[in-house]
Amino acid sequence: MALEGVKMNAYEQNRRLGRGVNILGYDPIWRSKDKARMRDEHFTLIRKVGFSSVRIALHPFRDGAITKDNKISDGWLKILDWAITQSLNNNLMVILDFHEFTIMGKSPLENRMKFLDFWRQIGEKYCDCPDEVLFELLNEPNNELTPELWNTFLKEALSIVREKNPKRTVIIGPAFWNSINYLSKLNLPEDDRN
Repeated sequence: MALEGVKMNAYEQNRRLGRGVNILGYDPIWRSKDKARMRDEHFTLIRKVGFSSVRIALHPFRDGAITKDNKISDGWLKILDWAITQSLNNNLMVILDFHEFTIMGKSPLENRMKFLDFWRQIGEKYCDCPDEVLFELLNEPNNELTPELWNTFLKEALSIVREKNPKRTVIIGPAFWNSINYLSKLNLPEDDRN
């Protein structure tokens, strides 16, 4: 998917995000397009009522979109392609939010490679998307994904994303449900402020 956009820095993107809404997290579209609640016209409506961004809540583990060898299924990616295209066509910024906080919080070490392989594939597939597409490494790390472990995971995932997306804005929050109380324990790379 090669889309052309205006180059923006993280500060401009933050301003442009403006009002946002979560979409598709619990829509049956991921398992069956025939059962989808979200339709093309909803993206137009989201923009029309004053939103300027969407956060696509991604649950590839829950949706059975990950194969035994950690590949994301083509059908699942086709839905994601559609959602990104519809969003951009309606002048909506997009956050691709890895929303698997429950399983990552319960079993982070067991799911580490699936998490990293997910970002490897997403980073490669969407590297040509415009700056209006942002990545959120993990919604609300929690429980067994401690601040120390999360710092390790985020460093690995960010490094993978940067292989194909050196300038893509990536959203990263602290451990324990993005708690402000753990912000001081969040270790972000000094040389990567995007």
